[in-house]
Parts: sequence; structure tokens; C-alpha cells
Amino acid sequence: MLVTVTALVRQAALRAGLSAEGLRPLRVHSNAVFLLPQQRVVVRVGGGGDAPGRARRAVACTRWLVGVGFPAVEPVSGVQQPVLLPDEAGGFWAATFWHQVDVEDRPQAATDLGELLRRLHDLPTPPFDLPLFRPLDRLVAAAQASTWLSEPDRAWLLARAAQLQARLDSVTGSAAGRAGLVHGDAQLGNVLSAVDGRAVLGDWDGVAIAPLSWDLVPTAMEPRFGGRPGLLDELLTAYGADPTDHPGWPVLCDIYELRSVAAHIRRAPDSPPHAVEAAVRIASLRADDRSVRWQEVG
Repeated sequence: MLVTVTALVRQAALRAGLSAEGLRPLRVHSNAVFLLPQQRVVVRVGGGGDAPGRARRAVACTRWLVGVGFPAVEPVSGVQQPVLLPDEAGGFWAATFWHQVDVEDRPQAATDLGELLRRLHDLPTPPFDLPLFRPLDRLVAAAQASTWLSEPDRAWLLARAAQLQARLDSVTGSAAGRAGLVHGDAQLGNVLSAVDGRAVLGDWDGVAIAPLSWDLVPTAMEPRFGGRPGLLDELLTAYGADPTDHPGWPVLCDIYELRSVAAHIRRAPDSPPHAVEAAVRIASLRADDRSVRWQEVG
């Protein structure tokens, strides 16, 4: 997989008029992230049927966010984005190019994320179309297409997704909280602690119109990965609101846990670590066992 994606990044950089000399991988998971060190440009490459749309929205939204003064990662100007490269399934890989952020070597703070999300959620609706909240579509697509999943696991995942979608539909409106512009994957790991003291928010592929509380759920899930239980309290204090008593909150948390398996299912056939983690997550979800610790892979 890494060799294939590296070749794609080199091809995309050439199409964009950028040098791939010294190219090095930063992370390969649901998206592959590489650094072009000569230009100090970060390249993100994603696949799947929705990859071009997700990439276009990420670029459009961050250009708008930077324009209104929000501290988001900034797409490289002068490059027509995304660069699309055909895949073997008849679709496209989508590559986007971002200015590198100089970061300090320190843990991301939940308070930084809370303040960023408060600012984001106070912004007006962007002047372009964004998709409505469909958080389980990628999980369903991954489960349906997978040649790695066992049939019992596939059937359980699809049934669970349908059950959670029905629960979400039943709590739409005020029960799910106010809707608006969301980041879509507001993990602590997507906060960049810049050397100039700013906290910068990256990874905008999931931007959408959704219940605003969706952006607070990833921090609630940190204990699944060994994170401190108090992180959510720190986030909510900085955010200035607490939606955890809304009827929709438990549904959003269950959906976030289930959808987190999607990237591991997609990578499982060619990445043993992703296959192991996918198996662990599916087994613990099926057993409703929240004591099992999940691991970051990639």
C-alpha cells in the first residue's frame, strides 16, 4: 500500500508543479499524508467514491475559514485542487496540498480544541453548499465492499448501522442539539500546536452541516484509546456548553464508535496492523465491551 500511495503522491506533485524530492510519509491511515520538504508542503491523498467531493469541500472550506480569520490549515494557492488520479476500481484518488505548520513537540490540549470548536460553531453558514450529516455512509460502504470481513461480522455491522441511523433519525431536531458547520472529525490529534503559540485545526475532509455536538464526541471517546477521562470536562469548560444531557448524545457516541472501524476495514486486506485492530474493535463492539482499549494505527 505504502509503495502504491508514494507513487501516487509523486505523480500528483508532478501534476501540481511541485518537487517530490525527499518525499516522506507522515501517516498512512484513512488518508495518506506525506511531506514535500523542499516546498514545506503537506500532501493528503484519499480514495473511495466520495474522495473528490470530500477533497473539494476541504479546500473550499479552509480557504473560506482562513479568509474569515479562523486558524485552520491553509491550502496551497496557485495549485488547482484537488489533483485527481484514476484508481483501479474506475474511481479516483484525490490529492490536496497544504502549507506545513511548524509545531511544538507538546501534547494537544483539550482546552485548545474546545476554544477552536466554540469559534468554529459561532461562525455563519459558509457561502457554499455542504453535505448534510450522514455519518455512517462510509462505514456501510466499507462493510459492503470488503473482501476481508467475515459474513457474520458484515451482517452485524450493517444491521447495527441501520439501527443507529434509525435512532439518529428519531432524535433529529432539538433533541440532537443545534445544527451548523462542523469539522466532522474533531479529534485532539487534529489540533496542531504551532510554534507561534496558536492552536491550528487540520484535517477538514469531514466538514458538513450537522448537530454541533458531533464535534465534541471524539474527545468523549478518548478513554477508548487510553486517554484521561477528564479530557471531556476540560473540553466542555473551554467550549462553554455541555450537550451531554441531550437525548441525542448517546446516539452520537454510539455512531462515532461504530464508524471508527471503517478505515481499518478498508486497510485490513493489505495492512496486518489494521486487520488486527479492525478485529479487536468489531469484537468489542459486538460484545458491547467498553473496557477493551483500542489502538491508533498508521
